[in-house]
Amino acid sequence: MAGLLIAVAALLLAVYLYLKRSCRYWRRVANIDGPQPRWVLGNISQQITGRKHFGEIFAEVYRSYPQASWVGVYELFNKPAVLVRDLELVKEILVSSFQHFNKNSFEVDATIDPLASMNPFVNVGDQWKEKRSQIVPVLTATRVRTTFPIIKNVAENFLKYVDRVRAGSPDFEVKEVCGRYTIDSVASCAFGIDAESFANPDAEFARMGFELFNADSAIAWLRAMLALFAPKVASLLKLAFIPKHIDCWFRSLIENVTNLRKDGKVQRRDLFQAIYDTLSQNGTVPVKSNELIGHSVTFLTEGFETSGTLMSYVLFELATNREVQDRVLEELDSALEDGQLTDEAVQKLVYLERAMYETLRLHAATLTLTKVCTKEYELPAQYPTDRKRVRIQPGTAVIIPVYGIHYDPEIYPEPHRFEPDRFLEENKKTRHRYAFLGFGEGPRICLGMKFGMLQSKIGIATLLSKYRVELSPKQQMPLEVSKSTWLLAPKGGIWVRFVERKNQ
Repeated sequence: MAGLLIAVAALLLAVYLYLKRSCRYWRRVANIDGPQPRWVLGNISQQITGRKHFGEIFAEVYRSYPQASWVGVYELFNKPAVLVRDLELVKEILVSSFQHFNKNSFEVDATIDPLASMNPFVNVGDQWKEKRSQIVPVLTATRVRTTFPIIKNVAENFLKYVDRVRAGSPDFEVKEVCGRYTIDSVASCAFGIDAESFANPDAEFARMGFELFNADSAIAWLRAMLALFAPKVASLLKLAFIPKHIDCWFRSLIENVTNLRKDGKVQRRDLFQAIYDTLSQNGTVPVKSNELIGHSVTFLTEGFETSGTLMSYVLFELATNREVQDRVLEELDSALEDGQLTDEAVQKLVYLERAMYETLRLHAATLTLTKVCTKEYELPAQYPTDRKRVRIQPGTAVIIPVYGIHYDPEIYPEPHRFEPDRFLEENKKTRHRYAFLGFGEGPRICLGMKFGMLQSKIGIATLLSKYRVELSPKQQMPLEVSKSTWLLAPKGGIWVRFVERKNQ
């Protein structure tokens, strides 16, 4: 017994000494400035306790060291990381020195998460190049524009749903409603099926999609936090990012869609057919099941959650900025052809597009971009007056605080004001290119950007062709970020009312 107690005491002492030493890493190696970490929890303790989103935490660090090029911070378990402030260094990491930082810090174990592991977002090296080359041709601007008739049909069903529900209840939680629209859009464009999200409140496709990104689910939050900050723990616990029952449901869905295409019962030139033709080299080689299903999951993740979030925040900003909404409506009315939204009309909605970009500045889907060093790299001096340089090793996380950059008054004067004309070409030229990171930048820029923007624009324009949008009395103000999800989500939802336009 005495020997066991001595062994336990020795282990606890070792852990204590390790944690004490790890808390002083940046001071010890080069006297680098940065916030003091909490034991084990590093600088994200307030995220773990639910007080702040980690994007808000890192934005505060960004603001606290205005003269620094970068700041030494700590992730979970006091793992040293780098928070970047200087936009030239942001460019260096995302583009110029991409070979040193070609990995995202969202990691899944392919043995327990085979479908998620097919997404280029989690791949690295040659596997990333292969997966990306398979999906990029499917999401070109030309290919995406061919989906216009499909998306328009979904948007019309969206409008009918609002007409129907509004007759009984004036208040809409648009994060959920817009999510149903983007679920139906992805299901129709990518798989050629009707997800029935508007017709059936308990539609299976919508239920599975919402469960995967549920902001109120503790287990969904845990999956995301482990994938971001402690992937080895997720592997040890065998906790997959995509739950087993969703994995099985998606496999069954894609198997049915594939069989219908093979049998000739369904013929559509949609995104699913495009990825199938790419993987099969136009029918000349067998398609690997995991690849086809995995890329299909990528369509869902690229087109559903973030687009629904964008739409809901656009509607919020239009509801709270009457003059901007008036300009959007005026542009829309002049673009419609005999009251109809056409492909050509959508391309003319340039002010609406600027409003969408301004919404992404204020409400970026990802509040940080975190890359992982894959090859030793020498950072610039922390301050202009310094001469000391620090070399970081492979495995070190490099955090780009999107939320902090987007609200920096030195970059965006009056940063809390909603001003779409910030994204006029002449105004964009006055800023550093990497001052806007709503879709990321460089080789790892968001692959679904064009599709997401198109379906969001069509959905918003269709609603606004008949309705103005106003805040509901149910809306909690000020609007806060949910602390229980890694992607942006509004705390308490976004509640609006659709008021029929008098000239309609």
